[in-house]
Amino acid sequence: MDFGLPRRDFTVSRGHTYSFVHIEAAEAKSTLLLLHGWPSHIDDWIYQIRHFQSQGYGLVVPDMLGYGGSSSPSETSEYRLKPLSQDIAELLDHVGVWQVVGVGHDWGATILSRFAIYHPDRLRAAVFLRIGPSGPGTPFDLDAINEMTKRATGTEMLGYISYIARDASSQGVMEQHARSVMDVMFADDPATWNANFHPLEGFKTFVEEGRSQKVGDWYPPELQRRHLATFGREGGYQGSAQYYKMLDQNMSVGDELELGQGVEIAVPSLLIVPDEPASSREMHIQMLRAWSPGLDVVTVKSGHWVHLETRDETHVAIDSFVQGLERGKTGVLAWNHGIPYPCHGTP
Repeated sequence: MDFGLPRRDFTVSRGHTYSFVHIEAAEAKSTLLLLHGWPSHIDDWIYQIRHFQSQGYGLVVPDMLGYGGSSSPSETSEYRLKPLSQDIAELLDHVGVWQVVGVGHDWGATILSRFAIYHPDRLRAAVFLRIGPSGPGTPFDLDAINEMTKRATGTEMLGYISYIARDASSQGVMEQHARSVMDVMFADDPATWNANFHPLEGFKTFVEEGRSQKVGDWYPPELQRRHLATFGREGGYQGSAQYYKMLDQNMSVGDELELGQGVEIAVPSLLIVPDEPASSREMHIQMLRAWSPGLDVVTVKSGHWVHLETRDETHVAIDSFVQGLERGKTGVLAWNHGIPYPCHGTP
């Protein structure tokens, strides 16, 4: 697997440095902004970078704040969604790209949704992978969600957030047992999340005991090696854990309430979401459609990592969507077949 990605660095006005890849677009082709989630980094976009580069698309692909080669501040407030959106706008200014088609996975999907409302003129369209973010100003109550999902399903849905955001030792343990974290997150059988990720003690126990399980073939050895080099080092999880702390403390809600009522994503949008379980699929569709009226939906047979597990189908869906925009059409895709913010859904 040939990476050879031309990384550059840029320091935004608030002093943080971003490591990123920029590939210029061919004439009349769109530029895609790829925003990753947790726990991920630029290299996990390698298939999308290679595919869309071959089609003439431009690409802007950063390590998000707190990840990989980018700055990793320890202050949780630095990860609020409004300043993160401003960072992205400044990065686009730096590379001389005014408008992009944003593509976000997991936390990247939520950051993209906020970029769409804080900088709507910079976004031509938005593609959300796996996560249908809830609207701005939505308060987050971790304990209430875990209690509600425990009653409804027999297990907490967001037990992993409790561990990452509230256990002071979790960062160091995850760095020490980065292989165990990777084995959970990129599991060959996504159903293992029901035991090893969602329950309140599931993720904590799996990681602290250094357990292992099979990683999906769609996450090959070279990506695994690069993942472990990025996260299995001192400070490897320092920044990425702050997103969950920011979420748990509702640090972005105040900024978003200032926007007032009726805020919508005004550009055409696409959600690529796993078809099963149906309850999770419908939840994400409904959350996003509530404030993104121009939403198209494509379903795929995948777990959480749709751009890795079903990359060909994901590429076709994005290609069709963007080509429709370039032809001046919207609503180009048809249907295939309440947890706020970017929670890893039930696989």
